[in-house]
Amino acid sequence: MSFRTTRFAFWFAALALVMACAPALSSVPAVPTLNPGEINRVIAQTADAASTQTAAAHPTSTPTETPTRLPTSTGTVEPTATETIIFIYNSPTPFVIPPVVKTSGPTGNKDYECQVLNSPQNDVIYSPRLEFKVRWRLKNVGWQNWDGDSVDFVYDFGDRFHKTSSYDLAKTIEFADVAEIFVDMLAPKDPGTYTTHWVLQIGTEKFCKVSLTIGVKE
Repeated sequence: MSFRTTRFAFWFAALALVMACAPALSSVPAVPTLNPGEINRVIAQTADAASTQTAAAHPTSTPTETPTRLPTSTGTVEPTATETIIFIYNSPTPFVIPPVVKTSGPTGNKDYECQVLNSPQNDVIYSPRLEFKVRWRLKNVGWQNWDGDSVDFVYDFGDRFHKTSSYDLAKTIEFADVAEIFVDMLAPKDPGTYTTHWVLQIGTEKFCKVSLTIGVKE
């Protein structure tokens, strides 16, 4: 139901109530008969007035929201901490070739080894049955000492023209020490060429083999 129709019904009901409650006195002048057109005009005017009042009750414009400004800070702005990533590169350690250090120890891989420094002269001609002495100088270049009580200088093989077949060392010969060995010889009685072989020996082990060749004249 529209607004205008509602207002019309309201005023019509009010008018009917007033007419019903009015006393029927002969002195009261009769209510004039209303023209239906006039009633419609009155209702229309009343409805227009009500519309005007309703419109006046609402604001004529939509209020614009005014943004609230944030208070301006007068203090010093603290700097924002920025995370810094630091890459650390380790420089490779240069490879240095160690200098060669000369050691004073043996350079071979044998426990018992020698270096012949001096030998008697070969091919010397002797008279038959002549006694003579020869000398060897032997240097210890092995890992083990030549113990004076264990290492001997002995005849190994070949012609026999020596007077003694075995000799003890005069002392213990350590690494780099030199042993001087003297052997007494006797030239054979028969002319010819003769060769003898000698070694240093400890137990069953033989090392530092040397030899001597002589001649016997006629």
